[in-house]
Amino acid sequence: MPAPIEFDVLVVGSGASGLAAAVSAKRGGARVALVAKDAVQSCNSAKAQGGIQAAFGEDDSPEQHAEDVWKSSHETADRRLVEVLTGEAPDAIHWLEEHGVEFTRENGGYRLARCGGSSRKRLLQVGDRTGHAITKALRDWVESSEIEVFPKSPLTELIQRPNGWRASCGEHVIDAGAVVLAAGGRCFRIAEERGELTTNHPGATGEVTQIAVDLGAETRDYDALQYHPNGGAWPPAMQGYSIPETTRACWPTAARTSSSTTPVSRRTAREATPGSPRQSSTRSAAWLASRTSRRKRVAAARSSSRSSASGAWTR
Repeated sequence: MPAPIEFDVLVVGSGASGLAAAVSAKRGGARVALVAKDAVQSCNSAKAQGGIQAAFGEDDSPEQHAEDVWKSSHETADRRLVEVLTGEAPDAIHWLEEHGVEFTRENGGYRLARCGGSSRKRLLQVGDRTGHAITKALRDWVESSEIEVFPKSPLTELIQRPNGWRASCGEHVIDAGAVVLAAGGRCFRIAEERGELTTNHPGATGEVTQIAVDLGAETRDYDALQYHPNGGAWPPAMQGYSIPETTRACWPTAARTSSSTTPVSRRTAREATPGSPRQSSTRSAAWLASRTSRRKRVAAARSSSRSSASGAWTR
């Protein structure tokens, strides 16, 4: 076994959450290590297109934002956590700007858009590549700092010690007083197991989540997975690409399906795709929506809302 390397804080994961945790710990004076399963650039956060929400409009407030989130969750979210999320959102935007993220502006302020579940315009964007812009800015900060980065070093074992933790990460053994697990979810693996399409990064396979569960970490709505309702199905080269809400809104028949969060199998997706080998061009996405009962859509939406309320960038 290689000699352990000592740090104050070990961050597992190089998406937006992991990078932000590493930056915050370093600015607090800690000796920080960040490990990633693959390349540091490989993450779900970089694939996120839509944007990030915070109450900046004159007719908006963190309280109104919280109410919208609460209603969107069908009143199943943890209200206290929702209020923390919406109350700290404006400061989080300013924090990201301090670290190099340049949100799109117009008329002397932020360009705000309105998205599903919102009663006000509060979506901030960086063009149509918001997730990429956030992760790039934070990654540039990390790489210019004294944070030690270990790519292609997946966490395989985590053992509690008297003064902290010992982590086996690829070829490295790291001792740290605190460990931040920010390695993302398991949606890509689940979709593969079910034979379904997914817009998730191939690295979203959930090994770190399982390590945490095995160590006794408390879970909430662990059975709930969020499904992005629209993505590329055909031709095959488009599989894995998400279709953002702004695009769906421009196509009435597609917009009618935006409330459906029912998983779609590869075969069903092919058959429902206009112009695909198994589907005539006269059928639209509305045909697929008609195949799912309203009860099932509502049940799936509730599970999705519970999942999305517990964290961001889950698509």
